[in-house]
Amino acid sequence: MGDESSGKAARAILQITFVASTILATLFAAAIVGGAGDDRGRVAAIFPPWWSGHRAIEAAASAGDILGVGGARFVVILHGDPEGLRARARAAGALFTLSAAFAGSCTPLLRDIKS
Repeated sequence: MGDESSGKAARAILQITFVASTILATLFAAAIVGGAGDDRGRVAAIFPPWWSGHRAIEAAASAGDILGVGGARFVVILHGDPEGLRARARAAGALFTLSAAFAGSCTPLLRDIKS
C-alpha cells in the first residue's frame, strides 16, 4: 500500500515538473523571439512564479504603469518610457521581459479585469 502511494506521488511530481519546465521553456523561447520592444513602450514583465500576485504587482508598479495582468499572476503588462522600461522591470525583479504584443493574447487589459 505504501509503495503504491509513493509511486503515485512520484508520478505526480514528474508530471508537475514536466509541465513547469515546458511552461518555462516556452516563456524563454518567447522572450528570445519577442525580445524587441514595440514602439509604444509596452512590455510583458515575467516575475518569479513563486511570488504572490500582490508582490508582482507592487514590483511592476515600481517599473512602469500597469496595463494588465496575465492569466498567471506573475505576468504583468507594463507601459512606460521605452528607453528604460525593460531595465526597470528587471531591476524590480522580473526574470525577463517580452514584447507585450506577443503576450497580449493571453493577458487581459486592466479595463477588462475591472469590468
